[in-house]
This record gives sequence, structure tokens and C-alpha cells, in this order.
Amino acid sequence: MNIVLVCINNFQEYILDNIQQLINLKHDNIYILTNEKFFNLFDKFSDKIKLISIETLPDTFNYYSKTSLDKSFRNGFWALASLRFFYIYEFMKKYDVKNVIHLENDVLIYYNCKNIIDNFEKQFIYLPFDTFKRNIASIMFIPSNEIFKEVLDHYDFSKNDMDNFYNIKNKTGLIKVLPIFPKTKTDNEEIKFVSENFENFNCIFDAAAMGQYLGGIDPNNDPKNTVGFVNETCIIKYNQFKFIWITINDIKRPFLKIEDTEIRIFNLHIHHKDLQNFV
Repeated sequence: MNIVLVCINNFQEYILDNIQQLINLKHDNIYILTNEKFFNLFDKFSDKIKLISIETLPDTFNYYSKTSLDKSFRNGFWALASLRFFYIYEFMKKYDVKNVIHLENDVLIYYNCKNIIDNFEKQFIYLPFDTFKRNIASIMFIPSNEIFKEVLDHYDFSKNDMDNFYNIKNKTGLIKVLPIFPKTKTDNEEIKFVSENFENFNCIFDAAAMGQYLGGIDPNNDPKNTVGFVNETCIIKYNQFKFIWITINDIKRPFLKIEDTEIRIFNLHIHHKDLQNFV
């Protein structure tokens, strides 16, 4: 099992808090795909991580030159958000790395990924969806470069990363859902969809809305205090439930409390970027 983070062109300092949490959870095989000019910024973790220069990876999809997404907004935010997938593919192929869990840099996890690696069916990619048609690749399981290529072969270079994988899921049948809510008795088909596979993992995964509610949204979007923000798109409205924190083996871990049941939260998407406040 391998953890992969990607930092392209714009150094995001909070990635260091993410790495520290991974180390605290006793992960090994942590790979950082980044520009070589940023290597020295990771010196404190030099014996714990493996740095891969994106300049040494091939570009067989030629995504960045072909995409029509905006490359000027926030130093290329939209185009770079999708470019990461193509670097991950090239990395996995070049180094023959399998069973990758990819995290966005502002996504904290609260358990060692070895706890869930056996719950993935290795012929599928997994990621959370917060509606029928929108995915958020906050946390993603990729079993092999061969399967990832089959998925990326259908990637629409004109659409952003949140709009791509739903269509690819329908076209290929190679993508499964990481549940953002526990399996429950409901007639709402969309809630059933975003809760798929809960029985396999016995925990839930944050696409974005849990972290946004607990910590607020990116201050670049709104500089005010936005703690308590309710994601307008996500089918689950987390303000209707209670969040609690329990320290287990010296790690503070979040749970969603629904009536008398405490549901483990595997990760939080700290959209506000203040990761230190959530460890």
C-alpha cells in the first residue's frame, strides 16, 4: 500500500501538516510528486518520504497542453487539479507502483490506510461522490496504472476534476463509491448512491462537506469566518448531525453521531487549509 500526494507548481505549505499526520499514523511508502525546485522544503521528512520529480515523468497524455481549462485563475488551479491524475498515472507506470491511496494536500486521515486496504476490490478505482453527478477526489484508491489508464482514456479535457469521474464511471464500470454517509433506511436514491459500500468499510469518507462544516471554506473563496458552512451541492447536510472527537492511541479522531451510533470518519477535507487545528 502506497500513499501519494501531489504538489505542482505552487507550493502549499499545509502539505507538511498532512505528511506529519501520515507519519504519526505510522505510514511508510509515502510518495510526494512535486517540482524539483521544492525538494528542499521537505527536508525535515527526508528519511520518511520519497520525493519524485515531476520533471522526470513522461507526458503520454499531453493533458496540460490540450486542456481548455483556465490556466490563469489562482496560478492554474483548475488545470493543475486535473493534471495531478496524469502525473500519478505516469509515476505508477514508471515505477510499477500498485495499490495507491491518493490524498489531496488539504485532506487529513485519522487511521492507517492498512486498516482499509483489504476492503478495496483491486479491479476498481474508488473515490467519494456527494451527488449523483459530482465526485470530489479528496481521497482516491487506484489499484494499478493499467486500470487508471482505462479510466483516464475517457477523461474529458474540457471539464474539471469534479465533473469527470461520474461520466467515466458510467462508461467504464471501473469506478466505485467511497461512502460519505452510513447505509440507512431511505427512499432517497441519491443518498443511497453516496452511501454505497458503507458495509464494506464500516466508516465514512469526507468528500468536502464535513470539513467545510467543521472548519469553514477556503479563505480565498470567502475571507470571513465560515465555520458551520453547509455545502449547497452535497446531498447530505451534516449540520443535522453531531460531530464528536475521541482520542484513541494518542490520535484525536472524528466521529459522526447519528442518534446513539458513532460513525468513524476516515478523513476530513480541511477546505480552510488550517490542518493544524484538526490533528
